[in-house]
Amino acid sequence: MPETTLTQLSDHVYWMTPGAPDRPSLAAVVGGFTLMLDAGASVAHTRLFLGALAAVGVAAPRSVALTHWHWDHVFGAEILPRPLIAHEATAEALVRLAGYDWSDTALDQRVATGEEIASCAEDIKLELPEPRRVNIALPDTVFSNRLDLNLGDGVTCQIVHVGGDHAADSCVMYIPSERVLFLGDCLYPAIYAPAHYYTTRRLFPLLDTVSAFDADIYIEGHGGEAMSKAAFRALADKMRLAGTLVDSIGADERAVLAAYQTQTGQTPDEDMQEIVTDFVTGLTAEG
Repeated sequence: MPETTLTQLSDHVYWMTPGAPDRPSLAAVVGGFTLMLDAGASVAHTRLFLGALAAVGVAAPRSVALTHWHWDHVFGAEILPRPLIAHEATAEALVRLAGYDWSDTALDQRVATGEEIASCAEDIKLELPEPRRVNIALPDTVFSNRLDLNLGDGVTCQIVHVGGDHAADSCVMYIPSERVLFLGDCLYPAIYAPAHYYTTRRLFPLLDTVSAFDADIYIEGHGGEAMSKAAFRALADKMRLAGTLVDSIGADERAVLAAYQTQTGQTPDEDMQEIVTDFVTGLTAEG
C-alpha cells in the first residue's frame, strides 16, 4: 500500500489516505472548530493524523464521529477529545468490544469460535504488537438516524445512518458546502462470515441513500484515491446490475457473467467478477 499522505480535498476538508496494515481513511472537517471523521486503528495512527494536521496549521479536533464499530476505525479514540459521536448500534458494539481481552491468545480463541475473523486478528497483531493495551472509548453523543452538526463559519456536517452488508451500523458523513461524502466502509461486503458477500436487500437501499447526496468527491474507508461523482455512479451501476442479474439468474456465475456481457457488450473485468461472486455467496450466506 502506498505511503499515507494528508490531502486538502476542499477549503474545509482534509483527508489522510489509508495505510498498512489496515489503517483506514481519516478526515478532518474544519469550520469554527475541527471535527474528525473516524478515530484511527491505534493511538499511533491517530497521533500520525493529528501531527499531519498540526503541520499544515489545522486546529486539533474538538470532537470525533465514527462511521461504524470495526476495530480499525475506533481503537485510536481513547486519546481524542470529547464528545465522541456514534450511532446507537455502534455504541452497543463498542460496549461489547470494551469487555474483550485483546491478547494474542484471546484473539486466536475468538477466531477459532468464529467471533473474530483471521484477517482482522492478524492486522490487530501487526498494528499493536504485544504487550497490547486497548482502551475502548465509549460514545458521549448517540443518535439513531441522522445527526446534523454546525461547525461554524458556514460549515455543517450531516451524519446519516445507511447500514449495509459490511456493518449494520454504517454511517456516512456529508459536508454540503464542500460537496464531500465520507463513506467509511459502507460500500464493502460483509466480512464477518466464511466468505465475503453482498445482498441486494441491504446494498440496494444503501445505494439509493448514498446516491441522493449531491456530492462531487467520495472518500472510501480503504480506497487510496478519491472518487468523482462519475466514478461513484459507475460503481453503483455495476453493483446494481450484478445484484439484479444474480437475483434473476441464481448462483451460476458463468451464466451471470455471460448475461452481463450480452447486456453491456463488455467483457466482465476483475471487479465485476468479484462483485458477482460476492452476490452469489450472499444468496446462501444467511440461510
